[in-house]
Order: sequence, then C-alpha cells, then structure tokens
Amino acid sequence: MSLDNIQLPGSLCLSLFKNSLVDLQLNHPGLVPLSKMKIDFLGGNDKDILFISTDLENKYMAEDEMIFLNDLLKACNFTMADIAFINFSSLKEITFNEINEQFAPKKILIFGITARELVLPFSIPIFQVQKFQEQVFLMCPALSEILHNKELKKL
Repeated sequence: MSLDNIQLPGSLCLSLFKNSLVDLQLNHPGLVPLSKMKIDFLGGNDKDILFISTDLENKYMAEDEMIFLNDLLKACNFTMADIAFINFSSLKEITFNEINEQFAPKKILIFGITARELVLPFSIPIFQVQKFQEQVFLMCPALSEILHNKELKKL
C-alpha cells in the first residue's frame, strides 16, 4: 500500500481538521447565497425589457450615455420605468442565468458585451435580432461607441 492511496474515514478527517474545515451548508444567519443576491438596476422593469451594458468607471453609465439612452427610449415610446438597466461590469461572478432569474425579461438588449462573456450558449452578430427560449436578444456595440458614431446610430 502506497502513501498516495490512503483513505481516511470521515470521522477521522473531522477530528483532524476541526478548526479548518468549512461548513458548506448556508444555514448561518447573515450568509446569502450568491444566486439569491438582488442585482442593482436602473429603471422600473415594467415591460420586462432588460438592457445590459458595461462601464468600469460609473455605477451604471456616464451622463452623456444616460441622455442618449433616454432619447433612444423616447424614440421607441418607452421610459426608464419600462426597462431594467444593469451594469454587467459591477456584477462579480453573476451569470446570465441568475440575471434571467431575477428579471425574467422578454427582450434583452446587450451593449458592448459578447455572448461569451455572458456565458450564453450562442453568439449573435451585432444588430441582429435572435430569439432563444421565448426571449428576444439584440447585441449592440457599447453605448459610448454608438453615441460617438453617426453610422452606428443609424443602424
């Protein structure tokens, strides 16, 4: 018998490592599983439309991008009350499934983030509408890119 194949019973492991084992049961008060955390967002989410963007410098987006977004919403007869806007860069270790669980969106507009970064099982060219599991996805360049590029604004 080699030292590589020694198997210790669970009770012995518990007594040897009683001060360094971690209880993986989340029965402790104050601990919230990551999937149960509420994701901060702008808007009211009244029409189940989710905007996902990324901005490393601001909580949600820069002021000029916010003005542009409001103008875009007005052109579509929407307001911020109709949508939920989240900054994906502020979400650590959150997956799209957890975002989807909280917001249950019917339409998802993604700005400046790839489908791979969101761990989606598909990829979409920019400005192409894609249906997947009773949801409609639209991938777009970052809001800052669209804001400063007239050709992208037209698209």
